[in-house]
Amino acid sequence: MNKIPVIVVDDETIDRYIVKRQLAKCDDFEQVLEATTGAEFLEAYFSEPRLMSQQSQPLLVLMDINMPQMSGFETIEELQRRMEADSGPDNVIILMFTSSNNPEDRAKAELFPTVKGYVVKPLDEVGVQAIRALYYA
Repeated sequence: MNKIPVIVVDDETIDRYIVKRQLAKCDDFEQVLEATTGAEFLEAYFSEPRLMSQQSQPLLVLMDINMPQMSGFETIEELQRRMEADSGPDNVIILMFTSSNNPEDRAKAELFPTVKGYVVKPLDEVGVQAIRALYYA
């Protein structure tokens, strides 16, 4: 089985660090890529050859909700708009990665076809197993 390609989109350094540490303990994941903003993620996703060439495995995106300039939801809206305009790859699985347990955030996340789940910070071993299960669902 191929390793899961993953990028974490989060403005908090400590949250990205914890994700990298937790996923590194599990041999199922490739080295974790990072983006600190939604705009940085979109730029990388639509221009980085290694992100665009994920033919066999969808790219796993752990997307924070609350970020400056562009929220996770706004980033996903723009990602989907670009995918629908056929201007880039569409082989992606997004999991909302947030400290918010707000039912409204969960409900909003469920409206996006590319969002497959919701993972609460901080990431722990149970969260890693949940990520694997959601990715392969």
